[in-house]
Amino acid sequence: MLKPTNATPSMQKYENIKVVALDADDTLWVNEPIFQQTQEKLRELLSRYIDPKQLDGRLYETERNNLRLFGYGVKGFVLSMIETAVQLSDGKITGKEVRQIVDMGKAMLEHPVDLLDGVKEAVETLAQYYDLMVITKGDLFDQENKIARSGLADYFKRVEIVSEKDEATYQEVFSRNGIRLEEVLMVGNSLKSDVLPICKLGGKAIHIPFHTTWEHEKVEAHHANGYDYDEIRNLRQLIRLLNPGKSPALKDQELLIEGRGFRLRRFLTDDASSLAHHADNANIAVRLQDRFPHPYTEADARQFIEYARNAEMETVFAIEVDGEAAGAVGIMFQQDVYSQSGELGYWLGEEYWGRGIVSEAVKAMVQHAFSDLGLRRVYARIFSNNVASKRVLEKAGFQFEGMARQAVVKNEKVLDVFHYAILNPEMPNR
Repeated sequence: MLKPTNATPSMQKYENIKVVALDADDTLWVNEPIFQQTQEKLRELLSRYIDPKQLDGRLYETERNNLRLFGYGVKGFVLSMIETAVQLSDGKITGKEVRQIVDMGKAMLEHPVDLLDGVKEAVETLAQYYDLMVITKGDLFDQENKIARSGLADYFKRVEIVSEKDEATYQEVFSRNGIRLEEVLMVGNSLKSDVLPICKLGGKAIHIPFHTTWEHEKVEAHHANGYDYDEIRNLRQLIRLLNPGKSPALKDQELLIEGRGFRLRRFLTDDASSLAHHADNANIAVRLQDRFPHPYTEADARQFIEYARNAEMETVFAIEVDGEAAGAVGIMFQQDVYSQSGELGYWLGEEYWGRGIVSEAVKAMVQHAFSDLGLRRVYARIFSNNVASKRVLEKAGFQFEGMARQAVVKNEKVLDVFHYAILNPEMPNR
């Protein structure tokens, strides 16, 4: 069945995957907006001949009729633009204007290859654990050129540029390359070309929607119903989903949330001074484990920032208030049979207590853990005398699960530990 965007796909579903096949245009790099920008230029060029509103429908009709002759890609698009211009202008278009259309096409072919969010990171990471291949349609020379200019070519073991992406094509490609259907995962932005053909064959596919789609690639929702595929927001999330090397903290997104009066972002090396300023506080240290030092120096801050920026089994964000790092919130990933759980930790500079910042930061981290990291459960352990954290967790939806009696000794004081947890509502108990 179709999973909504906020659902959390299951890692176990992809345990047998050995090959990750990626679409190219609007999956690895920007493509459709370049066509739309060029179409807008054509609309302006023909404005003296026609009402600009006439162009879009007529051009798409011409493109669709020409696909069997020209195929997909810029060159076929340019020929269709010229044909449409001649038709709509009743043959009045000048040689100079035709030349302008040709120049538009050349500009498209020479346009920089703009990688989409998370692509380089995902490809670099996944190539260490899977055989990567590209399956894309379009003009052979143009697609080969874009792959070469993308800087990603060395990560792909195979590149397949095809004239169509349907069930027969996929079967032929996989058979010719000795790839078993059950061991390949197809990932792309087009339901019509990248997802549904694979689903119809009984294979696995992941949809990464792009913000704009060519008319020819659009699929009505009811055509996708009944097919089992997952949907993610960007290619970076594929690292989380496939969980290569069992290190789900591989390079998080730079900015997690813009909150009211704060934001969660990755730590920067120049955060050391502000971090040390806010962390060097006995009222904070008394609530945390002894790995949080007191006094807290800039050297401690630099060491922590280096750790946070490179951690593989923990994901940590700075809580930025008034333009500086004033705290931290993170999740420590568990291993073995506990691999779908994460332990939450957080602290904030005392001058910002009472503003509701920590509660909102915790909510954001829980959402991140469920939606992006694929965790089933997030839990927190707090000292029994930490009433403020009890309120924070309950406000964020955590439930009290029990108490470990006399579990810690902090500053020579014996304390109980309260256990709180929240479960991912999108992951059933099975």
